[in-house]
Amino acid sequence: MPESLTSREKQAIATKKRIYRCGVELIKKYGYDNITVKEIAEKANVSIGNYYHYFKSKYDLLVEIFKHGDEFFEAEVPKILDEYKDCKDILVQYFLVYARLSINDGVEMAKNLYIPTNKMFLTHGRSMQNMLIQIIKNEQEKGKIPNTLDCEEITEKLFIVARGVIFDWCLKDGKTDLLAEMKEIISRMVESYIKK
Repeated sequence: MPESLTSREKQAIATKKRIYRCGVELIKKYGYDNITVKEIAEKANVSIGNYYHYFKSKYDLLVEIFKHGDEFFEAEVPKILDEYKDCKDILVQYFLVYARLSINDGVEMAKNLYIPTNKMFLTHGRSMQNMLIQIIKNEQEKGKIPNTLDCEEITEKLFIVARGVIFDWCLKDGKTDLLAEMKEIISRMVESYIKK
């Protein structure tokens, strides 16, 4: 935390982080649909009113979880772009970041996020999507991916496939090599978009 923050501001940040952490723990254990704001507040040792001071609803906690995912991408994707120059390598490495995000969160969290009622996956304009759209546009400008293909549609299709790989990992209780599976399947998918 920056030194310029007052002790009250530092305490507010710590409280929000505690509520977030406790909410994540409960989601991992019971699933998002099976917990209440009251339970999150009790676990975080704050009042329900205090919870609502930091999060407008239970759904806002889910939004925060996905925001952390976007921040992970914002930190990792520039490293890929510095290291890799080949179109296929960039796109495959991009989705290995996605796999690592799930591994970091843990299979129990993934099991509770990769469910049909979680509409956050349908949210457009998120940072991780926008980064991939820009990568695809750049590759189209280089002539690696046909300009006749819509980069937003390619992005959506690649994410559908990647979510399927992660869902399969969840079904198998995390006992498969998620990175190897993601690399193999996304590689095949990416090849279908790259100019021969």
